[in-house]
Amino acid sequence: MLVAMAWLVLSSNAEAEFSHSGSLKNLSVGSRSLIDDNRYLSNLTRLRIEPRYRYRDWVVDAAYDLELVTGSFLDSPEFALLRDAPDPRYWDLQGNVHESGDLLARHQLYRGTIQWRSPAGDFRFGRQQVNWSTALIWNPMDILNPVSPLQLEPDERIGVDALLWDRAWGATGRISAVHAPQHGDQNASTAARAKRFVAGVDAGVMMGEFADVTKAGVSGGGSVAGTGWRTELVWSKPDAGDSYWQGVADLNWAFRNGLNLAVEYFYNGKPVSPGTTGLANLVSARPLYAGRHYAGLLVWQDINPFWQYRVVTIRNADDASWVFYPRSTWMLPLSQEMYFTAGAQWFGGDEDSEYGRLKSLGLMEIEWFF
Repeated sequence: MLVAMAWLVLSSNAEAEFSHSGSLKNLSVGSRSLIDDNRYLSNLTRLRIEPRYRYRDWVVDAAYDLELVTGSFLDSPEFALLRDAPDPRYWDLQGNVHESGDLLARHQLYRGTIQWRSPAGDFRFGRQQVNWSTALIWNPMDILNPVSPLQLEPDERIGVDALLWDRAWGATGRISAVHAPQHGDQNASTAARAKRFVAGVDAGVMMGEFADVTKAGVSGGGSVAGTGWRTELVWSKPDAGDSYWQGVADLNWAFRNGLNLAVEYFYNGKPVSPGTTGLANLVSARPLYAGRHYAGLLVWQDINPFWQYRVVTIRNADDASWVFYPRSTWMLPLSQEMYFTAGAQWFGGDEDSEYGRLKSLGLMEIEWFF
């Protein structure tokens, strides 16, 4: 990437454009350990620098993070699991700068791509987000960058090291293909997706090999009588094991007062033991679910230009456990673009249920963009 950027700089002329932006975030989370029930506090400070260089049909994008983690979370069993978990990304572009009992300093290339816009389509190479999903709470079509509905930073995705090709298909469609290498060929992913707006429906189809699982999926979305709808259905066949289905159906409404409402049903054809989901989701590259049938409600609204909120409620219909996850964000009345967020996650159900065994938590976040 550095070689490509240097080549672009040396060969550029007045047509070249360079820009940069960044952010500084502080996220504090308080909860209890799932293993020993001790209280902990985690404090994350992240500096993100995002340069961009554009020259003719070439674009170089990057996002570099420097993070400091403090608090009693560093002494928790959860942190020990996270520290020893393998990183699913291909390149080793992340690591610890310093680690002690009361401070962890680490850095990573969060995003880093080189894009070439050619007559044959757009080619993007590097660490990127490849999101083929359309649903709002659960995303079975989001194969390479999956995210849990309980993620504390909903907009953060780990990214995948891959080569992506994408081009227009008529006036309303796109065709994409991606290859994400791994150090063992059996863990590499290669897939393609076609998407097009046909007869009022935004339809898509996807298929490919994702590590040791063959997947094929369809998606659709549209609007009928003021009600929006989305659906995704994915079939999976592991090399070792039986095939299974995952699917989501969504109805959503947008009201004149700025209120948005979505109701989703999620079917999971591969449930795991309820006792393993809490800790396994910390270290797994893919969200794990203990039930087969879930219902979700998502509400969000921009009350005014300075205040917005988002509430997610989830119920596991198999064991009657539930999640309530509200977040509220205020834009601070300052000359700089700065946001303050407060939120919490509450869980309910029997102690041996999926969500009933989890510990409630609170979070506070402040982020400054520059």
